[in-house]
Formats: sequence, structure tokens, C-alpha cells
Amino acid sequence: MRRNGITALIATVVAASAVVVAELPISSSATTGEQVFVVSEAFTFDEPTGEANTSATAAAAAETSCTDSTYALKSWKVGTLTWLYNGAGVPANIASTALATITTSTNTVAKGTNRCGQANLTTSTYTYGGTTTVQPQVSSTGTCTGNDGKSVTGWGALPSKVLAYTCTYYNARGVVVASDTLIDNVAYTWFTTKPATCSGQYDLETTLTHERLHTAGLGHVDQAKNAAQTMTPASSPCDTSRRLLGAGDYAGLKALATK
Repeated sequence: MRRNGITALIATVVAASAVVVAELPISSSATTGEQVFVVSEAFTFDEPTGEANTSATAAAAAETSCTDSTYALKSWKVGTLTWLYNGAGVPANIASTALATITTSTNTVAKGTNRCGQANLTTSTYTYGGTTTVQPQVSSTGTCTGNDGKSVTGWGALPSKVLAYTCTYYNARGVVVASDTLIDNVAYTWFTTKPATCSGQYDLETTLTHERLHTAGLGHVDQAKNAAQTMTPASSPCDTSRRLLGAGDYAGLKALATK
């Protein structure tokens, strides 16, 4: 396996996080190779659907957005990460705005931008490194295909019900060395600005904020008990209420800084 110039690595571990529209999470799996493991996490789609129901759910969740400080930590965290964008295959309706939206989501996590008036964080740095023709190291079957030392966000086919899939590599010290995200461009319709009449369309900003939080080192919280947090495992079409962090998401990032 490529070590990306880091000679102090004892082992490199890969964690895979999926954003899906499904009743069930993706099963965990493992790749072959020297001490490389894959753990899959699902972001599922709960019934009921529809704009009215989505608005009602968002309103109910907003009541606890800044009082619920629940979070879940994974085994890694970001120090400094440079990410690249491959725009090949981006859906035409968001081609001119997708990169800016992904950048916004990335900055939201880097700064801890939240709904609760909490101060910005400075515990990690995400730097946009430009466009690339390199593909994210994520297969169309939803598996991680190896660490090439580059952190690429791009577009492509994914398994049924999967919106996006992230593979995050971290070293023996628990520090992320690379993280790839593949966003589905086949089965789902995306928006970056919510349509006046929204039905069955998914918010790119919400999805990428969730995925960047996985890269940062946060896991899922309980869907029912922690419904206001960005790291709940379920999302509905047209929902934009969790673009910014809730109290738990923010607290989790602060906790990662002390690991």
C-alpha cells in the first residue's frame, strides 16, 4: 500500500461512510491488504416524505438544535487536509454551483459553523487544492479501492439507495491522511438552492456537511433522540435544516481537538 511519504505509519486504516436512502444501513466490510479495514456507516431516508412533512420534522428538531449536545466519536481526526475536486459527471442543473456548495460544507466543518451562536473553531484546517482528473478511490459497488494519498471529491455511480460514499484513511496516531468522497450522479436529483416547489430532490450542502463530519471523526447519533443534529443517520428530500451544525455536532468537533 502506498504510504504517501509518511514513514512513521505503523498501520493505515480506512473508514467508509455512506449517505443512503434506505431502510437499512450498508453492511460493514473489509478490504484485503496489509492492516486495512473498512467500516460502513449509513445516512438513511426515513418516511414520511414530502415538503410538508419535511418542514414539520425540521421545525420539531429545531427546538432541540442548541440544547442537545450528544455526539459520537470515531477513531480519527483531521489535522490539516488538502482536498481536490473532480467535476466530471456533475449534474447539469448544479454544474455551476456544486463546487462552491461543497466548499461551503467543508468550511462549515473546518470552522464549526453552527446554528447556536458558538464561536468558530480552529482545531483543523481544510484547504482546497484545485481541480483534478483523479477519481475518488471509491468504486461503483460502494467499496474503498485504495489510498493514493489524494483527497478527492467527485461524481459517479453508486449502489442503489446510496447518495454519497466517503473513504477516510488515517494513520496509527489517528490522524487523517486522505479522504475521498463519491457523490451519486445517476439515481438522484440534487439542488444547491432549494427549489420553490421541492419534491424528491436532495440538498447537496446537507449531504456534504454530514460527510465532512465523518471525515473529521464524528459518527452517527440516534435518529429519534438527536433529530436536530447533522450526524443523525437519516435525511429526507428537501430538508435543509441541518446544513449548519447543531450543538452536538459542534461539541463533537471540540472533543476531537482534545483526543
